Formats: sequence, C-alpha cells, structure tokens
Amino acid sequence: MKTILTKILLKYFNGIDGISIEEELHKTSWHKDLHYKVRINGRLFAARFLPNDRSPNQEFGELTNDVLVEQLNFCLFLNMHEVPFMKLRTTIEGELFTIVEIEHIIYRFVLFDWIEGHHITSYVGTSAEKFGRAAREFHEIASQYTSDIFSKTSHTVGYTSFYDQLNKKLLNGELSIQHSHQMKYYLEMCKFHLENASTRELDFIVQSDLNPLNVLWDAEERIKGFVDFESIGYTDRIEGLAWLIKWYSRTNGIHSRKMSSEVAAAFLKGYQIDRDILRSEKVRLSSLLWLSGCLNWNFVKRTIQILENQPELLNDYLTWYRERGDSLTDLLHFFERKRFLLKKFDFTV
Repeated sequence: MKTILTKILLKYFNGIDGISIEEELHKTSWHKDLHYKVRINGRLFAARFLPNDRSPNQEFGELTNDVLVEQLNFCLFLNMHEVPFMKLRTTIEGELFTIVEIEHIIYRFVLFDWIEGHHITSYVGTSAEKFGRAAREFHEIASQYTSDIFSKTSHTVGYTSFYDQLNKKLLNGELSIQHSHQMKYYLEMCKFHLENASTRELDFIVQSDLNPLNVLWDAEERIKGFVDFESIGYTDRIEGLAWLIKWYSRTNGIHSRKMSSEVAAAFLKGYQIDRDILRSEKVRLSSLLWLSGCLNWNFVKRTIQILENQPELLNDYLTWYRERGDSLTDLLHFFERKRFLLKKFDFTV
C-alpha cells in the first residue's frame, strides 16, 4: 500500500521527502473503503480510497462520481465559510479526486488534512449545549448551499423499506405462532411511528453525518473539527435533528441506552430551535426519534439474523428495543416542561 500511495501522492506534491502509514482506520466499518492516517513530508493527512460498490445495503445509496464531486465541493464551501470541516487537498492540477485500480477494484482517492482531537461520546448539559450551538451554525451556513445533484429524499422512505423487509419475513409464515405475535406487535409500533413521522412539508438542508464519532474536540472541550464527507447530502432538518437529539443526549457512551431529557434539553437550548416549530413538530419529532433508534439498519440486519438462525432470542431482543424506544420518546418531555414553566412565569428561554 505504501508503494501505491507514493505513486498517487506524486500528483499532490511536487516532491515527497518521506511517507509513512501511521494507522489503518475503520477496518470494521459497514463500508468497503480503505482509510489511512498517513504522514507526508512530516505532516499528517487522511487518505481514503472509495470503491464504487461501498456497501451491501442499497438504502445507503450509490456514491457516483458526480455525487462525490458535489460532496467535495460542499467541503470547500464549508471551508470558505470558516466551518471547521476537514480541509480537502486537491491535486497539483486542481482535481478533487483521482482514480486508481487496486487488485482489480476501481477506487476514488481523496486526501484531507488530518484533524487532531478526541471524541466525546458521553454528554452532560454543557457539552450538549455547545454542540447544539455548533450544529445550528453548521445548519444555517449549510442551508445557503443548493445542489442539483443531491436527491431530496425523506428518511421515512428508508424506514419504510426496512419495515417492508421485516414484514416480508413475517408474512412468509416461517415463524412460530409465539414469535409471529411478538414480531407483529413490534411492526405495528413501527407502522404507528411511520405514520406520525410522515409529512408533506419537508425543510431540506445539506449536511454531513454529525454523529459524535465524526466530531473532534480539544482538551478545553472546544470543537476542533467535523469529519465524514461521504455522507453529505440533503436531509430534512427535523429528521436530521431527531438523530442529533438521540446522539447528544447519551450520558454513558455512544452504545449506551442511558439518555437524559435534561441533556437533550441542553442540546435544544444550544440549537435554539424555534419553540413554535418544536410545538407543531413535537409528535413527528418524537416518532422520528423512535424510528432512529428502533428501525435503523443495524436493528433490521440483526433482527433478520435472529429470525433466520436464533428465534429463541427474539423476545428479549425486541423487549430491549421497546424499552429503548420509550427512552427516546421521553427525551422531549423535560424541554417541554421547562418551556411551559418559563412561559407560565413569564421568563425567557
């Protein structure tokens, strides 16, 4: 790989005095990218190879060359507006990416400056509020960007596809009566929340994946930078907000089920969501929170594995997710109660 990298990087640098691969990244991720932390001429960079067929899950969409160019142009747009997003390095001739073949697979190669920092995955009120402010600023700047390349698709389209996959398993009649009843009940909950989450009025903005593993902080808990360019695309603001509330209310790590309404309220305070919008979208937002945690790809993939191989685990598995769903839909309650008290006693939020 070092030989391949050296050959490619001659397109980016007039001369290479030294190159070393410091670390291979994301080796167990869902995608098939090759991702490295590399040192070139004494400086650190993120080098990434993206194949055309990145994922086994078609719901994530195809990353065409046109889409990739648009995503990289959006990175440059954010840099121009002083958003601390990863800085793209173009080739000497100004190309956004280069194409290379490795073991008969075609990859698109991109290079970014390395951002040093650490992740925060357990949140308290202060850090959640800080990120809320940063997310709002990101969204306000990003809302100025328009694209004819990115598609405008509601998250509910993906959720509906996941629902259909599970419902097909149920209708095949391969489950016992007990397991069919458990699965049917859970799918009824999914359908209820899908109906609540649907709307004809979508407020699409461009954003990247802002989950905690794509945000880097310094030692003083200031945001150093956002990473993850290949998830850039249009999203409805409220649908995106549901994911942010879920991620930035966790108090015991990104894989924890422990979430706090108080921390979620701190995030919403930082985000400065319009109270009228929150009130009008509360039911939809609550169901979107449920769907983000209880009908996502990881849930569907594991559920299918259990149905096909270990149906005896189904009851405990679905019980865990039902409890998770209750925790998610409860996250808005503290913010609503606080808003009511402030209004009752004529304080300002």
